[in-house]
Amino acid sequence: MIKLIPQPPGTFWIGNLNELDSNFVLGSFERLKKLYGDIYRLTILGKKVVVVSNHELVDFVCDESKFDKAVDGVLEEMRALGGDGLVTAHTSEPNWKLAHKILIPAFGAHAIRNMFPEMVDIASQLLLRWKRFAGEEINVCDNFTRLTLDTIALCSFDYRFNSFYQEKMHHFVDAMINVLIESNKRVQRLPLQNTLMMGTARRYYEDIAYMHKLCDDIVKQRREHPNNTNDLLNRMINGKDPETGYQLSDENIRYQMVTFLIAGHETTSGLLSFALYYLLKNPYALQKAQAEADQYDEITIDTLSKLKYIDAVLKETLRLQPTAPIFTVQSKEGKVTLPGGYEIDKNDVIIIMLSQLHRDPKVWDRPEEFLPERMLNGGFESLPSNAWKPFGNGQRSCIGRPFAMQESLLAIALILKHFNIEFVDPTYDLRVKETLTIKPEGFKVRVRPRKNVSISLNTSVKQDGTVPTKAQSQEADTSHLRPMSVLFGSNSGSCESFASILVSEAPKHGFNATITTLDSTLGSLPSDRPVIIVTSTYEGKPCDNARQFVAYLGSKPELNINYAVFGAGHHDWVNTYQKIPIYIDEMIEKGGGRRIVERGAGDAAGDFYGAFEAWKENLFQVLRQAAGVQSVISSEKLSIEIVNSTRNLGQITDVGMVKENKLLAEANELGPAKRYLEIELPKGQTYRAGDYLAILPTNPIEIVHRVFKRFNLSTDTQIKILSSTDTFLPTGYPVSAFDILSGYVELTQPISRKQIETLAALCKDEQEQAQLATLGGDAYQIEILDKRLSTLDILELYQSCGLSFPQYLRMLPSLRIRQYSISSSPLWNSEAVVLTIDVLDAPALSGHGRYYGVASNYLAGLKKGDRISCSVRASNAGFHLPADTKVPVVMLAAGTGISPFRGFIQERAAQLVCGREVGPAVLYFGCRSHEDFLYLNELDKWSKLGAVQVKPAFSRKRGDDKKYVQDLLWEDRKEIAKLYHEDARFYTCGSGTKLAASLKTCFIKIIAEDQQCDEEKAAEILEKISVNRYSVDVFA
Repeated sequence: MIKLIPQPPGTFWIGNLNELDSNFVLGSFERLKKLYGDIYRLTILGKKVVVVSNHELVDFVCDESKFDKAVDGVLEEMRALGGDGLVTAHTSEPNWKLAHKILIPAFGAHAIRNMFPEMVDIASQLLLRWKRFAGEEINVCDNFTRLTLDTIALCSFDYRFNSFYQEKMHHFVDAMINVLIESNKRVQRLPLQNTLMMGTARRYYEDIAYMHKLCDDIVKQRREHPNNTNDLLNRMINGKDPETGYQLSDENIRYQMVTFLIAGHETTSGLLSFALYYLLKNPYALQKAQAEADQYDEITIDTLSKLKYIDAVLKETLRLQPTAPIFTVQSKEGKVTLPGGYEIDKNDVIIIMLSQLHRDPKVWDRPEEFLPERMLNGGFESLPSNAWKPFGNGQRSCIGRPFAMQESLLAIALILKHFNIEFVDPTYDLRVKETLTIKPEGFKVRVRPRKNVSISLNTSVKQDGTVPTKAQSQEADTSHLRPMSVLFGSNSGSCESFASILVSEAPKHGFNATITTLDSTLGSLPSDRPVIIVTSTYEGKPCDNARQFVAYLGSKPELNINYAVFGAGHHDWVNTYQKIPIYIDEMIEKGGGRRIVERGAGDAAGDFYGAFEAWKENLFQVLRQAAGVQSVISSEKLSIEIVNSTRNLGQITDVGMVKENKLLAEANELGPAKRYLEIELPKGQTYRAGDYLAILPTNPIEIVHRVFKRFNLSTDTQIKILSSTDTFLPTGYPVSAFDILSGYVELTQPISRKQIETLAALCKDEQEQAQLATLGGDAYQIEILDKRLSTLDILELYQSCGLSFPQYLRMLPSLRIRQYSISSSPLWNSEAVVLTIDVLDAPALSGHGRYYGVASNYLAGLKKGDRISCSVRASNAGFHLPADTKVPVVMLAAGTGISPFRGFIQERAAQLVCGREVGPAVLYFGCRSHEDFLYLNELDKWSKLGAVQVKPAFSRKRGDDKKYVQDLLWEDRKEIAKLYHEDARFYTCGSGTKLAASLKTCFIKIIAEDQQCDEEKAAEILEKISVNRYSVDVFA
């Protein structure tokens, strides 16, 4: 029986053109795949396209007896540049067969092997450039483009672009990128539009002419100065078909040259960029690849075949990010029936979407994960036919595959052997930029040499420009101070702030401290100075800038160092509290490290800053005693020791825009107001349902004005901060006190015990001094933490305290980023997100004024069109919908904990509307009353559609109807057990101390009853399924 291929509704004349983002067509294809499934049809300006993405369908259409390459769409436009070159030729064109016969021997094993010296020549230039710019930002794609362009040109045509000796990229690259992008866009316009866009068309054809002339000039030079080099260019000029004796025409030589210059470097630079990204995101893989390269004193041609793991890294990278992400075929016959009963016509262009083929769960276990090991020990060889297709299909596949793999193996091995590498932005998540190929966008790294780069630059290189050099920096004289290294791992900024405090105070105790991330110290932990580590645990894993360091410790290195560790965390994350700091502390000790002081632990739910201050004071006391020195500075200066000139953005450098901000529920006696915000993401960012949006807020203006009043300052006060050590505040020039207080420091953080002691000593009234001193003792938990009294609150309550404004400012930590669960799905809008927030504005628990939530009031006050510092942050890998839409899901939330589940349900509803088979979804939703039943109308609509079953629990109803989520869950335990046995996924989002803890207890009871076991055994079962079937996202 013939089945209809799903297709989005179209528009007259243009068909489904509006479904495609002209800047990221691949992203549009992937979105439509999520909506419509593994096969769907599109009509674009009258042309019929069928997109397929699972292995069964792809395997069928890769049969060359039935299907042939389709040169259509973008490839048809590209013929203006590539003519009947190997990529853009129709298989039926004579020149394709002729060139194929003549040029294939140039990429045989022996020929590729002979290109190794030229590959080393260019790779050495990259190594030398990176060594020269050690510690500076390196644009990865830019550098790999220089590498691969220069390599293909030298190996194939004996031509040097000398890209590493120019500040700007060679104009060939700019012209190529413009032609690739414009070719993509021309397909999505009407012919008349292309004709009328005269300026765009003029540049398009000028760029094509420029590239053609470059190729013609290279050929002319070779003809005028012939040589006996057995390279690709000589084969093009002199090669003959052994059967017919025909040779390539000058025009076809031009087309072949431009094809190789583009295809021979663009996809390989993408491969290298993606490979480096995945290695940095997976430190254990990076460690293994680096260890493999280190086995060999020198990377030679014979070494490459032994680099099995790096080869697997490249293959796995091409699985996840095939840099030529699609290829197209057409039926050779008339109508053909595909597997599943779908019928296609001879005129249908079939697009094979490789990124989804390579994620087919029927072929690939854990398809979204980067696992090079799957390509080892026969894993690659045993893959089903046509399951891994990054180089295309059959006779039309890429003939340069051996060249690309040899070049990539060499480059990755040399880079790992010579450098330690880290992200410039540790929170960077992959963003893909598409021309005709794909590359990471905005991917930057820093490198540090591991060994002396001994490869010398080929002296025959023509240096057409001055070699770029790094600016020299000046350092202050610190020769009288002892060295100290402070290392941090931080996602939200708290640990970095603690590390900065250590650095700024170190000179007072006789030390000159440097600060850097943990990942910056691989293999180079100093043994001649104290090493102080401040870090935390992020969802059970290391912070983004500590991943490589933790993986490095797993290799059990010998560590002859003196060290101390302070760990930050929140006790609500019971199973992972202090996990990484404990691991680091223990592993360094096992490696031979000598602990200076016992590990410190700061609990964000307790005296967070006080715990750090107490540990810090003890640390410096022990260090001073060991060194036999007294404090260098006996009394604190009123000037503030700081250095930075930019706001501490917690790694947020991108800006989004508010599109809508509306009230969902009024504040009442039962709870705070709740708001809906729609935010347009920074350019290039996207997300998955379940991810977070990190934002950098400003302090409520009411609190800032309280500070001005307390210190008798006017709102237009200017201050100048002077410093000699690191901090997060701007120094050396006048700044607005209002800007500092609103955008740089935490004003509502509870005061620490140490700070209470300082304030008490400054009280002029003896009675106030005595009262304040008692708050630092046993009463601290009840009177300070439980009531969330800040330093400002204490100053207002104890008026005789003589704390100055500079002293106050020094007490304040840097303003932290906040993370909110995203309440939408990219299938609704991939360029915007929705947040659902509680606005905390209520009488202070202390009875002193009001308490304002910093981030929630900042967000509540934003207007449409306002700009906001924000960035998408990936959530735990398990806190996303299963890839298989048929898997049942059970969601449990209370209040604004519904946030991620609105996105989940929105996604499932969109898929259902588009005809996908969707499994059952159940939402248990805790509300206080009907007034705060968030998204009631939407949930009712989605419920009627069949996308979700909603089960509300109202905790403030009168009488017997009062219930919590866990009560409803227990009542439904038979249904829950049934869904569990149907492989359902379970998710919880809400308060860690209330909802999550109560639900955990309930789940243990349900498992015990279902499995007929005691609760201890049931808890073990719950722990086991939490790895991949029960995901929790809790907040304080």
